[in-house]
Amino acid sequence: MKIIKTDIYDINEKNIDEHKVSIADNILNLVGPMFESEIEEANRDTEKTQRSKNKIDEQLQETKEKLEAIQIEFNRETKRKKLLNRIRQLIEVNLTQDPSLKSEVIILLKVIDKLEDNLLDEHIERMIRTLSKRFSKKL
Repeated sequence: MKIIKTDIYDINEKNIDEHKVSIADNILNLVGPMFESEIEEANRDTEKTQRSKNKIDEQLQETKEKLEAIQIEFNRETKRKKLLNRIRQLIEVNLTQDPSLKSEVIILLKVIDKLEDNLLDEHIERMIRTLSKRFSKKL
């Protein structure tokens, strides 16, 4: 039998598990520093990505709020347009000769921009009812 001299330590069969743990620790101690810079770089990239995501979320929230405000204004303008169309119909069929209706239309035209949405809805309904009554009487 030929004996070769190596740097590998002899292991007693009794403490094999302890030697496995010590070898694993030695490997981690040697290899760990090689990966520390990459781990730190990955952590920096993760933080940078998180900040970027937060910034995008804030911009998205601002855009959402602006769009909601535009939606509300659009609905209001649609109601105004509908009401003005009803008033135009009243004028076209000469139904504004009635003094009470005429004064109501004049006042309504003056304050249409200041009315709340629910009041706009009420006036639209009233105009629709007035038109339907007048047209039914004319027929």
